[in-house]
Parts: sequence; C-alpha cells; structure tokens
Amino acid sequence: MELFLHTAGSEAPEIVEVEATATIRSLVVETDADDGVWIEEIDEELELELTLEVAGVHHRHHVHRGRCRQVEVTVRWNGDHKRSFGPSRTIATVEEWAFGKEVANFSKEQAAKHVLAVPGADHFLDAGVHIGSLTTPGHCSIKLDLLPRSRFEG
Repeated sequence: MELFLHTAGSEAPEIVEVEATATIRSLVVETDADDGVWIEEIDEELELELTLEVAGVHHRHHVHRGRCRQVEVTVRWNGDHKRSFGPSRTIATVEEWAFGKEVANFSKEQAAKHVLAVPGADHFLDAGVHIGSLTTPGHCSIKLDLLPRSRFEG
C-alpha cells in the first residue's frame, strides 16, 4: 500500500510503499529509535509492534514520523499565544484554534482572509501540513505568524 509519510523538516510528505502486514516499526527503522508514528489528526502514538493493518493505517493514509510527542505552537497575533498539539495535527486544526475565541476571535469572513505562516516565509502554510513537520531537530516548538492572506497574493 501507499502512504504519505510526514517528517520533521519538510512541509511535503514523502510517498512510501509498504505492505499492510509490515509493522509500524518498519516506518522508523531507518531513522532514530526514539521516533514515534501517528495517524494524521490522532494524538495517540501507534504501538511499534502492531502491523499497519491492525493499527488502522490504510492505503493512502497520512502518517507522521518523528521524535516530538507534542509540539508547542506559538501564534503571534497581538502578542504570543501558546498551545501544544500532537505532531500529526494539521495546520487546519491549528487555524481553528488560532482563528477562534482563544486567539483572534475572527468571524468566518475574517478567518477566510487570514493565514498562518512561518516567520519570514514567502508563502503561507497549506491546511494539510503536519505541525510536527515544521519542527527542527532537537526542538519541539514552532512560532507561526497570523497574517492577512493578501500579503501572499500578487
């Protein structure tokens, strides 16, 4: 089966071919033994000895591999706002929090006109990017700017 494998340091996932009967451990064998694996948008780490099939990982699923069990996200908008997320949570999930009552308190119309971006980046983050993919080795935290979408449009 084909999987979309998200890892730290890359916004885009790698496409990997694996057998449904392979263990979750096979996804971390070529990396550090401290890495874990998560299904997209699920905070519970998968047991390494389970097979992909038994763990509920299916063809074309998005999974995240990495060291960070939680990622502390700081959103800069009228000050710094912090919250921890599982590494397989997507930018769409972070936007729900950042655009909501706890941070910006945007209406749906206002939210549609804003985006999250890595400070200094020349593009905004796609809704499907895993938050753990934005981390760098040795760090389980990231900063994001909440900005007007028009800043990135021609």
